[in-house]
Amino acid sequence: MKKLWLYFLLLPLQLSVQAQPMTAEDYYVSAFNEMSDMLAGRETLSIKRAVYLAEWAFYEGKLDYKTDFCDEIDRIKTFILDLYKENKLHTYKTGMQMAISSYIVSPYSGNGYTPYTYDFVSMDNESWERQFVSKTLKTHKGQCRSLPWMYKILANELNANVSLAHAPRHCYIMYKDEDKFTPEEWINLELTTNQMNPSWWIKQDFEICDSAVIVGTYMTPLTDTETVACQMAELAFGYKEKFHRYDKFTYYCASRSLELYPMNPNAWIIRGKSIERMIHDYIKRNGNSVDDYVASLIHLMDETKRSFYKTYMTEETEVIRERRKQQAVEAQKYIREKTLSK
Repeated sequence: MKKLWLYFLLLPLQLSVQAQPMTAEDYYVSAFNEMSDMLAGRETLSIKRAVYLAEWAFYEGKLDYKTDFCDEIDRIKTFILDLYKENKLHTYKTGMQMAISSYIVSPYSGNGYTPYTYDFVSMDNESWERQFVSKTLKTHKGQCRSLPWMYKILANELNANVSLAHAPRHCYIMYKDEDKFTPEEWINLELTTNQMNPSWWIKQDFEICDSAVIVGTYMTPLTDTETVACQMAELAFGYKEKFHRYDKFTYYCASRSLELYPMNPNAWIIRGKSIERMIHDYIKRNGNSVDDYVASLIHLMDETKRSFYKTYMTEETEVIRERRKQQAVEAQKYIREKTLSK
């Protein structure tokens, strides 16, 4: 019986959507199904589309893929191509990466002479949409999630080979230093401060242990498949923020994500909290009795905890958070002064 329950819990790769009109939850189910099809190879893998779907679901469909996402990305793409050609950046192997970075941090007609900067106003704002790429595209304000995700989307559109990478509660860009600008194999591009940080500095600044790097939790370039799988976990986070609950949906999102990107500690946390909620609700409905189904959920919880511990996740402390905030303040001040001096 226990194996049967486990099979039931792990089975769905598609979830059903209620008949029209769609409920708020239905938008999340639709987003899950499309992302799941991408990960299964039934749909074309698209990071741009996956990011849009997570934001579209949160806004209950009130975000248009063409006008709110693609049109602006296409416009930026055209300008960056011109920037690349005019500055003869083809002479560098990483010239396109340089063009994208320059567009983001420097004033040009193509960005309305308004570079993309750190959003200090929403720094202490806990609203989920503060980290949306669609918001950054409109306001030119972003943070440690939206700026690197926007960069990655633009890089994919421009065929520039870059990857997302993680540090504790943080995201940045990695790409191979083919032009040998640094002593390291990879460029670690920090979009919130417009800096190329050496690996030793990232490890020290975020207090990352060796094991977390070795297993691939942090400071590891993600493949595009892993990036979409990561976005599936973000979909679950958005669902939890919107409906203030963990449930079977967040469980399915996390489990599907972990099949392709198992070194994501946040996904294991979502999975564990979802199972915990499922156990609580089931026992409450069934007179506090513990049967084979509950035993199977407890087994899944134990398995989830073991897998989470293997990621060697670093807890973000208040000291780390305040240090990152101050670094962003100082970097933006330096960028403004440099821009004004030109």
